[in-house]
Amino acid sequence: MWSLQATTSVLLLLASFAAGQQSLLPVIQTTSGPVQGYLDTNTTPVSLNKWLGMRFAADTSGANRWLPPQPVARDPSTVFDATAYGPACIQGVYNGYNGTSVQSEDCLRVNVIAPANNTGLLPVYVWITGGGFNSQAASNPQVDGSHLAATGIVFVSFNYRLALFAFPHSSEMAPGTQNLALLDTRAAVEWTRDNIIAFGGDPSHIVLGGESVGAEMTNYYVSYYNEYYGHEPLIIGAIMQVNQASQPMYPGDQQLAIVASNDTVNCPTGAGMLECLRTKDAFLLKSVALATNAQFQPVIDNITIFKDYVLQTKQGSVGRFPMLIGTNRDEGTLIINGEPTAYWPNITGYAKSTNLNLPWANLSVLEDIYPTPSVQYPYGFNASAAMWRDAHMRCLVSNLGLWRTYALGEPVWRYEFDLVAANLNSLGVSIGTFHGSDIRFVFGNWAEIQLDAPYEPATPFEIGVSNLMVTAWTNFIKNPWAGPQIPGWYLYDPANTTTLAILGNSTTEALPGDHFTGDASCAYWNTILPLFPQTFPACGTWTCS
Repeated sequence: MWSLQATTSVLLLLASFAAGQQSLLPVIQTTSGPVQGYLDTNTTPVSLNKWLGMRFAADTSGANRWLPPQPVARDPSTVFDATAYGPACIQGVYNGYNGTSVQSEDCLRVNVIAPANNTGLLPVYVWITGGGFNSQAASNPQVDGSHLAATGIVFVSFNYRLALFAFPHSSEMAPGTQNLALLDTRAAVEWTRDNIIAFGGDPSHIVLGGESVGAEMTNYYVSYYNEYYGHEPLIIGAIMQVNQASQPMYPGDQQLAIVASNDTVNCPTGAGMLECLRTKDAFLLKSVALATNAQFQPVIDNITIFKDYVLQTKQGSVGRFPMLIGTNRDEGTLIINGEPTAYWPNITGYAKSTNLNLPWANLSVLEDIYPTPSVQYPYGFNASAAMWRDAHMRCLVSNLGLWRTYALGEPVWRYEFDLVAANLNSLGVSIGTFHGSDIRFVFGNWAEIQLDAPYEPATPFEIGVSNLMVTAWTNFIKNPWAGPQIPGWYLYDPANTTTLAILGNSTTEALPGDHFTGDASCAYWNTILPLFPQTFPACGTWTCS
């Protein structure tokens, strides 16, 4: 029986939607309680059902801070208003992305978008947003999955904890609980499995994917949540847009102690530090972490996150299913843009920088691979950007394609995105096909970028490229074993260079690439990458004296 509070809530929703001429949807029962979304008839030509901001786990504040995600206390008598995105998780940066103006520890929220008139159970895509593990939220308009859902899938996105609240690296935490963002991801996928049928999705057909550290998180998920470690994967395919290497760690408790010992926090730095910090205001902890530049990143615990995923793949201790993987042509440009040594006339400074984070690489070998000045690398910036791209992204994707094909025999579709859309970014041609430039094309959200000056509208060619990529991605989601199913994009074969699909240069097909040339530096980087990531010395840099 509904309570008076529930009835009042529905009446208020009806009144608010009357003004916007949108329709409320019937109430749906979920494991988090009853929810009510709305019908969106404006965003795409296909009418969409949307349920936004639903809780998939409990508030993470107070006693739940730094605990694995806890179940929602279900109230069957109160209907949740699922007509607006929930708060972003507390950011680890001063200025977050769009969609992060409201932040909270009660942020473990999930969003579902589905075609309004589907009659059967549709394939499901669970999206993990990027943001360096310290920023971003699923409420960013750039990752609105409406255009993907309009093709006939159910799109799911969610928030996960960030920075200090996700990776405290505390010795007082139980083994296997250090990487809370990964545990949040598993909770979101489990919530999807348990509830998606009520939204029109097929719980046996879930594809997981993401971009940047969202792709990195996908790789973490594939590396841990699989039969080898006694877990049912719950997914039948994975998409990694620009898989990224794990970042170096700081010594255990060190960075958390920086926050705890601050005069405004005043917590012990030994036993009892975590419990004391649980009593402090979250925004105070955030401000202290930012002011002291304390750093919090995923922890290689060899329980949930492992040091050498290539070795895992060779051993077969990873999830087995098809993958769609790739990078952008100029991944490194945006990453190194603020690094002073990247502007040197040579690579001697950047090779040892904390930005590259691979100081044990041999400088003379790197100078041979990335000669500066040269036709290919006229400036130190070009060579530095290429070094970062290859070591942190391209070679990781190359290794995934190689070993999932040869060691596991699983289907892989690999791409490179090459479109330089100078009108859609503030740095123009100089930044090339930069890190993150693929997102708006995959999501079909090219029209939104012109709303933020100085960006200009997408060209007809760019729109055509986006349409092709939306088709490729959703084809894979609908049938991972058949792949993207667009002309020119073939099953990846490490021995056949034409099976690298180049996207962005045609509106009708993928063009053949040359991964033999593009991956040439990986022969060297693969002698270095097994050493990475490592723990910084106590001073926090690689160049301690």
